[in-house]
Amino acid sequence: MKYELAHYSLQGARRSNQDRVAVAERENAVLMVVADGLGGHKGGAIAAELMTQWAVRAFRNIKQPVISQPSAFLAFTILQAHDQITAYGQEQHPPIKPRTTCVLSLVQNGYAYWAHVGDSRLYHYRENRLLKRTVDHSTIERLHQSGVISEDEMLTHPQKSAILKCVGGPKPPTISLGEEAVLHTGDALLLCSDGVWDAFSPEELSVYLQRQSLDESIEELLHDAEAKMQDACDNISAVCFRWEDDITDSPPLQSKLDATVDWQTLWEKANNKAITQNTRKPATHAPQPSPSPSPSPKNVEEKTDKKQIKSTIEELENYLARFPRKQ
Repeated sequence: MKYELAHYSLQGARRSNQDRVAVAERENAVLMVVADGLGGHKGGAIAAELMTQWAVRAFRNIKQPVISQPSAFLAFTILQAHDQITAYGQEQHPPIKPRTTCVLSLVQNGYAYWAHVGDSRLYHYRENRLLKRTVDHSTIERLHQSGVISEDEMLTHPQKSAILKCVGGPKPPTISLGEEAVLHTGDALLLCSDGVWDAFSPEELSVYLQRQSLDESIEELLHDAEAKMQDACDNISAVCFRWEDDITDSPPLQSKLDATVDWQTLWEKANNKAITQNTRKPATHAPQPSPSPSPSPKNVEEKTDKKQIKSTIEELENYLARFPRKQ
């Protein structure tokens, strides 16, 4: 694969940076993550850190040469990160409620896949034109999608900070998934926190992505956003991927899938392919705690006389077996 990759993060005018970005690479695939910890909840930076750590770790734990169910991988990664974040919060004294938004993208063999929760976004550009952007899980996005306000009006609406979904909340999040997208030469994927899209329109963002050095362009983009927003500048973070190869001749991996998915749906699909085996759970990394194994869903427990099942999807190299899902 031939591509260019850049990432950058700035604190902006906030007291601390609760954004986190991460990338991980292998011969035929790249994983990109942006997480924006919610400042209104204690531990937002920890939530964002755990989200990025968990995603990179899950990606590196896959030993198969091809992740044959990319969207399932991204969705399960977010759900397992949700478990880790909530477990961490419960173990603090007193307990806290760390929460974060996130957007993840996997590029593999010339195809792009993405998933998100909250208002961290992905933009897909081709020939300087916006093809797609993720739809925020927010009050103002609902108003925009209903035609009540324009995209420009979203930037100044009094409820622009009202997030409807997050990772680490009281319930497992419903995750929005992007369709499998074949990449054309020059295509760019921009993942960013709301501090970036709050400063620039999609058209303004595309100007930075046209420049020769992507690394310099992303750094300049964030500094320009900081200068433009001044004292109102939020944390600002971005990861950008530009495809420099030909259109792939690899066959697609996924049929058309649901635009959103929750943990119950994922588990129903996973259980159709699940096998039972004993697998030792690997240790977690600081600052992540090591929560005790969580029970599998009730319907699975009943089928096995309440003995714990460690489920796995064969295509994800026993991924689920290592990290049992909380009920």
